[in-house]
Amino acid sequence: MTSLQILADANIPRVEDAFGQFGTVRRMPGREMTTSDVAAADVLLVRSVTPVGPALLDGTPLRFVGSATIGTDHVDWDYLRAQGIPFAHAPGSNADSVADYVVAALLGLARRRGGTLEERTVGIVGCGNIGGRLARRLSALGMEVLRNDPPRARAADADGTGHGFVPLDTVLGAADVVTLHVPLKASGPDPTHHLVDAAFLDRLGDGAWLLNTSRGAVVDGDALLAARRRGDVAAAVLDVWENEPSPDPALIEAVDLATPHIAGYAYDGKVRGTEMLYEALCDALGGEARWAGTDAIRPASADALRGRAPDPRLSATEWRFELARQAYDPAVDDASLRDLVKLGPDARGEAFAHLRAGYRRRREMQQHTVPGTAVPAEHEQAVTEGLKMKLD
Repeated sequence: MTSLQILADANIPRVEDAFGQFGTVRRMPGREMTTSDVAAADVLLVRSVTPVGPALLDGTPLRFVGSATIGTDHVDWDYLRAQGIPFAHAPGSNADSVADYVVAALLGLARRRGGTLEERTVGIVGCGNIGGRLARRLSALGMEVLRNDPPRARAADADGTGHGFVPLDTVLGAADVVTLHVPLKASGPDPTHHLVDAAFLDRLGDGAWLLNTSRGAVVDGDALLAARRRGDVAAAVLDVWENEPSPDPALIEAVDLATPHIAGYAYDGKVRGTEMLYEALCDALGGEARWAGTDAIRPASADALRGRAPDPRLSATEWRFELARQAYDPAVDDASLRDLVKLGPDARGEAFAHLRAGYRRRREMQQHTVPGTAVPAEHEQAVTEGLKMKLD
């Protein structure tokens, strides 16, 4: 097989290990990729910060494009098909990581407000890989779950299959937590650009919490800022922002939890994405897959990811929060983003990108274990099905 030139986003892990068998791997920041860079490549591997279309690819010799992401709104599929360039992405690769983030954020909000998740109804808008997992986990934490996904509801209706999806109006009328897990679509039957606008926020019930880990433009930032200033939205958690990588500093200050687009950044999910692109390229080239990414993320010792059961005298919310934060505490990422508020737009954008590029090695909750004998019976389902931690 002819040696290939492979250009990869610097934030994709284990690229050399996976793709080195095919040829030479060159890394660079995804935001800085230009046509001249791609002109020297046969294979292009990107993340969501690189728009993939004619402006970048025209006149290049590319034979394969892969995006190590769930979402593909940065990719011009029609252009790639017209050019005959195979494309692969990584649906589901970081779904557990995003679900970890939402679980940790909700436990933190409940603890801060002195309440419990059991007393709340959550509406999950978008029930694909992430939303489906999250529905099961939040149910195990005692929340009543409403699922909204119009495309899946229509598909089930067309097949004559029963489903539990509800209209968005039902979610807005009944849920006091809404979490967004939709692709960004500007047109079509189910557009999601500014899905959360002033009208959406007006229909939310008093005391509602809003979380967005999908794409920044799914939420109208100006409308959310106005609603927060009026007190119409009781709590807001944003991991994604309009105008990334330079989000509105006023909106950062207005929300309860603000993080730099890292909800899906657990190392396990990133490596899983690399492995999915590797297998897709092997398939495209007719080669045998020989690299197993999961072998590269095993902990160095059995105790490396072993947690400690919290004090049993704590309330249920505090106990679960204290255990969850041993695996992931989003307050750490919140603090790092708030440090950017006083910077100018250009400096803020550079710092935002640096936070993502230099992100610490975080592991999924399901990789962590807890001594089973130290987990009270009333928390066992919450630990194993809600947090997805293992008992040993």
